[in-house]
Amino acid sequence: MPDTVPSINTVSPDLNPQWRDIISQLSYPSFITNERSEVLAWNDKAGEVLSDFGKQPASERIMLRLLFLDQGLRRRMLNWEEFALYSVAVFRTYYDMHLHDPWYKDMVVKLCEDSMDFADMWKLHNIQGKKVNRVVIQSLGTNQSVTYDINSVASLADHPCLHICIYTPVAESLESN
Repeated sequence: MPDTVPSINTVSPDLNPQWRDIISQLSYPSFITNERSEVLAWNDKAGEVLSDFGKQPASERIMLRLLFLDQGLRRRMLNWEEFALYSVAVFRTYYDMHLHDPWYKDMVVKLCEDSMDFADMWKLHNIQGKKVNRVVIQSLGTNQSVTYDINSVASLADHPCLHICIYTPVAESLESN
């Protein structure tokens, strides 16, 4: 057995252990989220590249919230505005699908209070389905950046609202920096 075993961090005991095993084996930043963008499980690489999810209360471990309120992540995300516009449009799609769920309204109200950028983007009323999207993230403590395609595997078995998000590095020949 190797000295360093990939680990998986999870906050939802009802997740299929096989899904946790899948993301723990990936060398790419990966996590499991739901339509609310709550991070339910993540691998070590996601904790290194995106955010230290384990140090955050579950109520704050929401990708959309982190995108707007985690200033460290925001600074390192070199195409932040483009990615944020896309993320808000995807979230609005789920918001519209769950109009009777007060969690969505409460989240929007709170984000509008905490982030003028979110409030401005929310007012655009954009709607977007999930698709492969690209993000450029500067590595912690360096001037180097990595371009990732974000692939989402949806409809996991009996849980169509769950997604495995895998940040796959783009081949150097495709990178512009």
